[in-house]
Amino acid sequence: MRSLFAILFFVAVSTQAATTAFLDFQQAGQFSNYFNGDSAPVWSQSSSVGVGGTGGVQWTLGGSDVWVAKVGFQPTVGSTYTLSVQYLCQINSGYGGIGLTSQNLNLNLAGSTAGVNPGLGISYHGGGFNLNNNSVSESDTLWTLTSYGASKSGNQGIPSPGFGSSGNYWSQLSLKMKYLGSNQFELTPEVYDVSQTTGAVGSMMASGATRTITNSNLGGASVLYPYFSSNGSRFVGADNITMPVPEPSAVSLLAVGLGGLAMMRRRRL
Repeated sequence: MRSLFAILFFVAVSTQAATTAFLDFQQAGQFSNYFNGDSAPVWSQSSSVGVGGTGGVQWTLGGSDVWVAKVGFQPTVGSTYTLSVQYLCQINSGYGGIGLTSQNLNLNLAGSTAGVNPGLGISYHGGGFNLNNNSVSESDTLWTLTSYGASKSGNQGIPSPGFGSSGNYWSQLSLKMKYLGSNQFELTPEVYDVSQTTGAVGSMMASGATRTITNSNLGGASVLYPYFSSNGSRFVGADNITMPVPEPSAVSLLAVGLGGLAMMRRRRL
């Protein structure tokens, strides 16, 4: 059973302050309806650039950008929020980012990776990732590869055909963020293989150890917004985004004209 909030599909995962939305970009205008671009946006939606030639989001190689959800959610201490995006890798140079921010307008990349300020998230690259804490890049850590990941991508956590040569390969970048309270968050990044024709999620290829990061901007915010970003020459397309959004009890707060709501049953994490 599926429910429709305008053209945004919700799959409920929590009885707390947020559920998880799934966007497949099969409807025209879905991207611009639900995300704000940065000051010089270069991403756009197309009916044929997604996984298997379906709807998706595209940009040219090297096109750096940040897009933030127009609707935020109220964070709850002890809750875990999952963000994921299927990115199309074309060559091994640059970053793709996902995370949360306390601001959803006039937000730009901070630094040389794919982080934002204010914000807390991950910048993914082929062999590892950076933790982005506002304008500071906390570390550059190599992926811990699964046996499946090693067989698919050699020493790369995010594969592209030829492992460094030009090509096109979809994979799913995921981030679990747990709000611990006292301005602290746990971040766990993961990379999954996906079907190149359907986007169905397959085996985990790589992961990073859970890290605890302190961020007072997010910890002191009443509303948090998911963001997705790219910087440099690695990714050229995105599809099948999941992100936390308000649960039904918070729908009355949505004043952005997103249309009607019909929610499906919810289950606990």
